[in-house]
Amino acid sequence: MLDDVRDRVLGFSAACAAAAVLVFAAPAIAESPTTATLPHATTASARGPQIVVNGASRGQFRIALTRVIGERQVSDAVLEVETRDLLQSSLFHILEPKEIHTNVEAEGMGFDRAAWQSNGAEGVVKAQSTVRSGMIHLELRLYLTRGTATEPVLRREIDVAPGGIRAVIHQWDNEVVKAFTNTAGSFGTALVFGSTLGGGVKAIWQIGSDGEGLQRLATTAPMAIAPAIAKSGIYYAGVSGDRSGYQLFRIGSPAAVLQQTGQVYGVAFGGGKMAVVVARDGRSDIYVGNPDGTGLAKVTDGGLNTHPSLSPAGQLAYSSNKGGNPQIYVDGRRVSARGTYNLAPSWCAAPDGARIVFMGRDGSAWDVFSTDASGSIDAMQRLTQDQGSNTYPACSPDGRTVAFFSTRDGGGLYTSDLRGQNQRKLATVTGESLRWEGN
Repeated sequence: MLDDVRDRVLGFSAACAAAAVLVFAAPAIAESPTTATLPHATTASARGPQIVVNGASRGQFRIALTRVIGERQVSDAVLEVETRDLLQSSLFHILEPKEIHTNVEAEGMGFDRAAWQSNGAEGVVKAQSTVRSGMIHLELRLYLTRGTATEPVLRREIDVAPGGIRAVIHQWDNEVVKAFTNTAGSFGTALVFGSTLGGGVKAIWQIGSDGEGLQRLATTAPMAIAPAIAKSGIYYAGVSGDRSGYQLFRIGSPAAVLQQTGQVYGVAFGGGKMAVVVARDGRSDIYVGNPDGTGLAKVTDGGLNTHPSLSPAGQLAYSSNKGGNPQIYVDGRRVSARGTYNLAPSWCAAPDGARIVFMGRDGSAWDVFSTDASGSIDAMQRLTQDQGSNTYPACSPDGRTVAFFSTRDGGGLYTSDLRGQNQRKLATVTGESLRWEGN
């Protein structure tokens, strides 16, 4: 249904047939200094994936997810969501049945701390369900094996309609992550992206962070690209009613958000700001102002400047070819120290410091890289390699997970941690301009 991302020279946007198409050109001389040699992707440690918690590195948390006491269909649904969430987070090793020697059925909702310690578990999730007047009553508990307490550190009782179990368990899993790391997870959030359909129609899509709930969003503009999520809604660049060019729209509103001279090809929100890409006279610049679009001021000068991304602190990352080939900049300073063609940055509020993920060209393929705002060569890391083309990375609100499109295995939406480990296929969809709610 959705077209695969093709290996091609990528501009800041694809325009409709009637509009001018502004793309990055690759001149013979790139900006100096530059280091063309790209870093290699790291491999998983022999000890397994390492995670950062409270500034320190450690192995994954070992957790047991026990079967829900009660109706089998409810139990299967709860376990499926819990397992998918916690595995995607890269934070947990979920104990397999062969690793558990405790009589779980006899224990019920109780907790034998010493027995679970002998299984090597650091945490145990238990649940039971009952049906009350057509609603499902869920009792959820999280026990930790450290210390001497036998009471749960988390306990929730919730009445939910059968169709609402997934959303409730996402929120529970966010609390479980917070109990171990002091920072809640990002389960239950949304991603948006653009894609090209048959006949060249360009559409905006939304999908849940668990790969469920794919839906095409209703857009006023017949050609819609470059979506972004703000507290006030989902925005996109679309061809205006008179088809004279692209303007900024919001899902659910028929009128353009900005009355802007020139064409708007992208938008970003963050740090209490809005950033928009405005093209005029064969060039494009980024304007930054208030999140309602007032007070916009031009902050770039020279070349094509596209793909804005705002950090929680209001720093602006973007792509620019002002010095030659496209590179990643933060507030006017180049930060992609390696590679000759880098695009589409996205901020990650990582536990061990803010990172920027982006796509870089390596030969005929694209891969996902990360760096920080220092611009040093050593800061640049590679997340994907020799796995098809990997494009348009976006970071989860908690800064722990990166989503991206890949052509591997028939194409799809993938996730990994910030080191490129724990890569998992989330859904069989591909597209461009991926954004994750909260970033």
